[in-house]
Amino acid sequence: MQKFLSRLSVFILVLFGLSVFGWLVKHQAQGDPLLGDKVGKGLNAFVGFLDLFEKSVEEVQKLPETFVPTPADFEAVNKLEQDLFSLISYSNENKGRSVEIRNLKNDESLHRWDIPNPFQAHDRIMDPLLLPGKKLVYSYNGVTGLFCLDSAGNELWKQDTIAHHHGLNLDSAGNIWACSYTKENGGFIIYKGFYDLDGRELVYIDNTLSLLNAENGRILFHKSISEILVENGLENLLVKSANIEDPIHLNDVQPALKTTEWYKEGDVFMSFRNCSAIMHYRPATNKVIRLIEGLFYSQHDIDFLNDSTIIFFNNNSHTHWSGRPGNWRVADTRIDAGDFYSNTMAYDLKRDSLYYYEKEAYMENNIHTFTEGMQEVLADGSLWIEEQNSGRLWVIKDGEVIYKNVFPSHHEGHHHLPNWTRILTSQP
Repeated sequence: MQKFLSRLSVFILVLFGLSVFGWLVKHQAQGDPLLGDKVGKGLNAFVGFLDLFEKSVEEVQKLPETFVPTPADFEAVNKLEQDLFSLISYSNENKGRSVEIRNLKNDESLHRWDIPNPFQAHDRIMDPLLLPGKKLVYSYNGVTGLFCLDSAGNELWKQDTIAHHHGLNLDSAGNIWACSYTKENGGFIIYKGFYDLDGRELVYIDNTLSLLNAENGRILFHKSISEILVENGLENLLVKSANIEDPIHLNDVQPALKTTEWYKEGDVFMSFRNCSAIMHYRPATNKVIRLIEGLFYSQHDIDFLNDSTIIFFNNNSHTHWSGRPGNWRVADTRIDAGDFYSNTMAYDLKRDSLYYYEKEAYMENNIHTFTEGMQEVLADGSLWIEEQNSGRLWVIKDGEVIYKNVFPSHHEGHHHLPNWTRILTSQP
């Protein structure tokens, strides 16, 4: 009986306290702070906590995919001894996009363009290109044509008869090679290719290769990848791909800037992600010089290492993510096929051979990105890596991590998703 009366007393006191608290909140809301301004403001803050919490949760839930959660245990590393200039793009506080020249050695911003985003919240400016005089060429990836701005952000030209996607690179004449789509009926990404298989017509997305004059945006060359394949007897790549609807997926075009024994100035090397192939193509004659396949899958970002060697980012992954099987039983005892990481691979054109570049560093640091991914061999032989999906950025030399960081954002606990950071070889 004594315990019951004690609990009843506590219950009555709690109800009384809640009643008094509610009465004070009511008068505060009616503009009659009975306990003075300071206490009234404290009361407002206290009762508004849940609104603030709800707003914070709502903001995080609504963050577009251009922001990535930063792990609580993430530790940056910066042992850079030389300036490392980069061209980056990110989502700014005004829900637009900013493209910035930044020195990664000290995070100094050297120049910035702010660009409105009239498209979806997750649409990105990928792989923007810097021209002499701080002119900028950019697009919203797969959504728009190409635009050129001056250093103050004024539009100099636009080319909207094509859509740019993925990579942009300058050739030896200062013109722009671009991965592109052909525009039709106001749309860009269309199923323009088809083939017959066992009496069925399969349609697929065709990619195009475009060369633009950097001074005015005029198209100098434009060619369907499907036409290149058919005209060179390589249409089997369409069937080889694991992705029926998007079998090619051109993601980079790297022009040769000079003539060597193994390629000519004006040749291009193209990366086809979804059929895991790299093509050495000569636009001047419409001839495929070499098709490179082998121990790499879903690759990106081709660069020249020297006069006879190219390097590229090997994602080393499927083109489609797959979960555990549901229609067959998983064995109790399974065979371990090992761990897979991304890596940088080099292909020696002279010896027709592939080899790894800093493979152990990728494994030791668990570097893997299922899609996208960039690398660049710097002047001192170190390797720049953009681990795109996680947003981690690396510089590795002789197996040692010289630089590891992310691009911090204005959303606490989140960093920017990198959008194909371009390393600049000289101070802009």
